[in-house]
Amino acid sequence: MNLAINLDTDTAIPATFEPTSAPLPERVRQAIDLLKAIVTDQPTSLVIAYSGGKDSTVVASIALAALAELTQEGRLPADIEHLAVSSNTGIENPVIERHVVRHLKAMRAFVAEAGVPLKAKWAMPSLAESWQVSVLGGRRQMAWPSEGQSQYCSVDWKIKPIDTLKRQHAKSLPKGVRQITLLGSRFEESARRAANMEDQGASTEVVEHQGRLLTYPIACWTTNDVWDFILFSQPFGKGGTFPSYTDSLADVLEVYNSANGECSIVGDSGKRTPCGARTGCWACPYAGRSDESLSNMAKDNPEMGPLLALRQYIVSLRHDASARNFVGTDIKDGGAINISAAGYSGRVLLDLLRACLTIDAEEMERSDEPAFQIITPQELVAIEWSWAVRGLQVRPWEATRAWVEVYHQGKRFPIPSASTNQPVQAGGQALHPLAGETMGSTTTPLMAAAGVTFAASARLEVDPEGAMEMLSIEGDWLAMENTKTPESVANSLLIRGVVSIPASRRSEIDRRLTAVARLREEGVMSWAFSGGRPTLESDDFKLEMAS
Repeated sequence: MNLAINLDTDTAIPATFEPTSAPLPERVRQAIDLLKAIVTDQPTSLVIAYSGGKDSTVVASIALAALAELTQEGRLPADIEHLAVSSNTGIENPVIERHVVRHLKAMRAFVAEAGVPLKAKWAMPSLAESWQVSVLGGRRQMAWPSEGQSQYCSVDWKIKPIDTLKRQHAKSLPKGVRQITLLGSRFEESARRAANMEDQGASTEVVEHQGRLLTYPIACWTTNDVWDFILFSQPFGKGGTFPSYTDSLADVLEVYNSANGECSIVGDSGKRTPCGARTGCWACPYAGRSDESLSNMAKDNPEMGPLLALRQYIVSLRHDASARNFVGTDIKDGGAINISAAGYSGRVLLDLLRACLTIDAEEMERSDEPAFQIITPQELVAIEWSWAVRGLQVRPWEATRAWVEVYHQGKRFPIPSASTNQPVQAGGQALHPLAGETMGSTTTPLMAAAGVTFAASARLEVDPEGAMEMLSIEGDWLAMENTKTPESVANSLLIRGVVSIPASRRSEIDRRLTAVARLREEGVMSWAFSGGRPTLESDDFKLEMAS
């Protein structure tokens, strides 16, 4: 869920911005009428990008009012469905997630009563791309955009899921219906936001940008305009000047106040720009070593405390080379593998998983209605799979063992102490050769199960019911298994039918598991678990693959 209600107000407001002089009630009426004209001009489906912040809340209110008026006038086609969409990364700030849940529920109730054909949906990343599986599974470390790194998280956890949902929605529409996305961006927010909007040709009219149709209903509103709408809005149809889809929008201000630790409208006696709260993923390192908004929210929301502490530990690992895995298992041309800093080491990943499971268990003990669950059974099995194909653990079924220890045996694992290691050069890439010519004929953990039919899927998938059943019924037995190799877990999960993979990836997985098995025999995979850069000379690292 794109819940970042940060207004980026530490960046100067663009000097070219000039607020519209017309009274706000008049501009609200103009915005509603403009959306009505857009919908009736030609067959159109509106997509409301809702984040839970004040700007998207105002846009949602205006859009739903426009659609409700058209319904009352008998001018809204019943066969064209509209969409309100909010992204959920799976590691959302629990306070904000509850806030968005309430508002999506209110939207559903509003359109049901008004007779508006609109659905309010979540957009979530795929299992393989999620934080739980991509980071805790060992494929990636956290993104650090504040240090110039790619913000893959925003792309994979927010943008892609929303785009996927919008494409699915577009395919469901009658032929010839256009899809227009409503955004709550405003020129006044910041110089950077204004520049982005200008690049997109932002306007209250419909504009096309990179193949998408967009409109910005409140582009020229001020922050005061937005708060006036929120604080003085009334339910649609009750005669109010500022119509909303719910009884009151005052809880939006409460969220900002909680994040700021003070009144979000007037700020701190001029010491800071008002409304500058940043609330997004609880694990996000973007705010730096400390996240003031999360800290403020934790004061009144006890469930936030453990998440904040876990975030601090993750942030402390940023420059700790000993916490990283340097042993690659994806085989390059000529049979080489990478020796370079990748995701976290198996040791760190196991510590993180145990801490997450402990936090989940303690949250379930704290409340009959837990505010979150970091690791679901489905994600736990996907992590088990990822560890197996990357050779990250010393024993088989390590993720399952952690689940059993926490949920079946009642063990609790504390969040590890913050790393104090100083920054070192963790990058660099050296290719160490494997004799890859005979690899294709090598018996691998997957190929060893000849004659067994594995389920194929378009991408990595884990059956949720199968995962829960495996952990509940077989978990205790699997946790005691120490005779087989960690790589064999991949084959076992496929045979059980709990995990399915694309048929096109079968060969790749075979090759990866072959490399893991041989590297483990040579003792190299111990570095993947313990972490740190292997101290090997290229000439001493040549493995002959058994045919």
